[in-house]
Amino acid sequence: MIKMSIGAAISETIAFLKANWMQMLMWLGGAVVLACLLGWLLLGSAMSSMMMSQGDPAAAIGVFAKIILFALIAGTIVFAASLLIWRSGLVGGDPAGDVGWGLGAGAAYMVAMMVVYIATVILMYIFLFIIGLLAFAVFGASGMSIESLATSGAGPGLIFFGALIYIAIIVFFLWFFGRLSVAGPLMAVERSSNPFSAFMESWRLTGASQWTIVGFNLIMMILFFIFAFIMSMLFGGMSPGMMGAPGAGAGSFIGVLLFVIVVYVPTILVSVSMPAAVYRCISAKSGSDVFA
Repeated sequence: MIKMSIGAAISETIAFLKANWMQMLMWLGGAVVLACLLGWLLLGSAMSSMMMSQGDPAAAIGVFAKIILFALIAGTIVFAASLLIWRSGLVGGDPAGDVGWGLGAGAAYMVAMMVVYIATVILMYIFLFIIGLLAFAVFGASGMSIESLATSGAGPGLIFFGALIYIAIIVFFLWFFGRLSVAGPLMAVERSSNPFSAFMESWRLTGASQWTIVGFNLIMMILFFIFAFIMSMLFGGMSPGMMGAPGAGAGSFIGVLLFVIVVYVPTILVSVSMPAAVYRCISAKSGSDVFA
């Protein structure tokens, strides 16, 4: 196992983004547009029919089923686009030749991630239940009552305990999914459709750098938040002028569109580049074998 540094991960993220931003815009942009079109086709009429038949359980169940179907299809498309980008960026080649594999592998990867996420959330709630019993035993029923919390009557020990558990949950999710973070690039490099073997290999590869990966992801999350906050302040200052000007509706729409392009597009591109960068840092393969 190779130990990485946060500086190397940031450098490789920038390098992957610079080398593949055009492919990423084309494939991810196309995936998002296709998903939006499918959403309009699948959900547009369903929502209106549900509004017209309020109180009908069958209509609500039908809409819910369509939402699940749309989520599965849209997730498959987006995961497939990500796998094609990782394969093109890490080993080279034309992504168009791997679309069939990408769709199958993307569906498998998405379902596997859902299974892992649901299992993790269930375990988290079991853990919280046990911790709640422990807190009940330590702080008593009165210290944990709704009235006590609403009137700020909870003691500092209970507040500190709750904050500690909250931070621990965040750190756990950063650590756990950080250990699985290179499964997608591994599937792309090996042209595999087995996400669970990729999860096991990712767990092995990230062992030496697990807390470095947590630090890297945490730093990037903070940078994303700062960037989004600055952009929201900038666009927030522009929106009153847009709303007060003639044709405010068009101006507001343009403002929202610009905000999405300026904020969310770079965030998505960097987010897709990060797993490839971590893989590049911890992979035993040389630069000539990986990272075309």
